[in-house]
Amino acid sequence: MSLLAIMTSRAKLITTHGDANLASLRQVFSQARFQHVPVVDSTDKVIGIVSVKDYFKQLSPVMDAASDQAIGLFMRTRKVHQVMVSPVITVQADVSLRAAAAMLVENNISCLVVTDKHNHLLGLLSWKDVVKAALFAKSAQKP
Repeated sequence: MSLLAIMTSRAKLITTHGDANLASLRQVFSQARFQHVPVVDSTDKVIGIVSVKDYFKQLSPVMDAASDQAIGLFMRTRKVHQVMVSPVITVQADVSLRAAAAMLVENNISCLVVTDKHNHLLGLLSWKDVVKAALFAKSAQKP
């Protein structure tokens, strides 16, 4: 099974840029639709990734001690490039599902950014995608 068949494609993803502020990610993460947001440059090359965990890790020291106004100011002034993970662990679409799953486990990460050979974003492959593919393959084998 190809990674392209099971990943979340670029067309369905929300991306951001390094100079965007954390406030711009608030709605994305609060809706819990996405757990990861790829960070791309102006040519759609991947330069980083921000997870919901990274987002809340930045906010947690401020949340307890600060007023709502201070939190808002913090979120408007803190930039994505300051909190993103970079370099990103990427995989090309022609890699086997088994190899991609091994990369997730070996690197203790929950998703891989799928790119073309020029590092342009094609999609995201999460551990949930891998599990779904394994379950689908298993059920397809049953008589």
